[in-house]
Amino acid sequence: MSKLNIKGIVKRCDDYGKLVNRYCGPVFVGFATSLITLIAITYFTIIFPATSDFSNLFFIFNFFCDLSISLFLTYGIYFNYIKAIITKPGYPNLNSTLINNINSNINNSNNNKDKDKILIIDNVKWSYCKKCSKAKPPRCHHCSVCDKCVLKMDHHCPWIGGCVGFYNYRYFFLFLSYLWVSVCYVLAHSLPLLFGGYLYSKKYTEIDRLLVIISSIGSFITFVAVGSFGGFHAYLIGSGQTSIENLYPPKKRPNYSLTSIKDNFQIVLGKGDYWFSGLLPINYTPIGNGCDFKLNISNEDNNKNNENNENNENNEIDNHNNNNNNNNNNNNNEKEDNINENDNLISYDTDEYNRHKK
Repeated sequence: MSKLNIKGIVKRCDDYGKLVNRYCGPVFVGFATSLITLIAITYFTIIFPATSDFSNLFFIFNFFCDLSISLFLTYGIYFNYIKAIITKPGYPNLNSTLINNINSNINNSNNNKDKDKILIIDNVKWSYCKKCSKAKPPRCHHCSVCDKCVLKMDHHCPWIGGCVGFYNYRYFFLFLSYLWVSVCYVLAHSLPLLFGGYLYSKKYTEIDRLLVIISSIGSFITFVAVGSFGGFHAYLIGSGQTSIENLYPPKKRPNYSLTSIKDNFQIVLGKGDYWFSGLLPINYTPIGNGCDFKLNISNEDNNKNNENNENNENNEIDNHNNNNNNNNNNNNNEKEDNINENDNLISYDTDEYNRHKK
């Protein structure tokens, strides 16, 4: 029997996965939209009316506040989701003449090291993408599904049918945020209905109860999944990272973090007149062009100093061990010399004894 080609099987599965992501993106988007719409319709037609009370002015006021918050969250979900889908993540775009000159120089060069550093623009190193055969700026990566280089690429998301990058990252993160808060709101209203027995009155049909149960289960799954995923992205934004950069070893990870967590969030969400301006579901163009990112030099220097200190400590340990080994060798040599001298003395004494005996 022939041996299984593990690498070939893994590569084939990876290729199939890329094809599924590339051509089944609309299916994932349609499923997500349908689930969100089902939960929204169930909430506004069954759950919300069942939890409303008009017995006095306070409850009436609470009803309108509740309704306003629900409508605002729903608008925030759909607005940010649509914008995350239709907004291109951004692609590197140099002057076409400049790109052709660079690519021709690279193709004519036989040295692979020339491809590692091909262009410096405003003291920023642009690297070379072998798959696109084009120059690409820092934090730009080639997406194997989209088959394009994406500016400040975070990841390819099948739920939006494309990549999350420089220009649509804000909408993607706000979509997760609004969705998580909304499912919390749905669970807060639906759980009392499920465990309080209100749905089992004659006022509600079997279909109503089934829709509430499905919406509650879907909301709980979304609460866990989106909560953990959104929390991870909140950490990435606060530390100035992307999902790809987070995969690097800490010592090799480029540090693009600004002076504070607030500044890191503002560079992604935007800075307005109020602290909540970056959270509003509005059109927004990120700061910068997606090509120029400044490294946090102080932290980079600290990392280098730490590495140098570690190297110095290791060198000191090695030198100490070498000195000990040399001392041990010297001691062994001295012992051997003493043994040889003793042997000579013994042989000399034996000869003298034999002479006297004669």
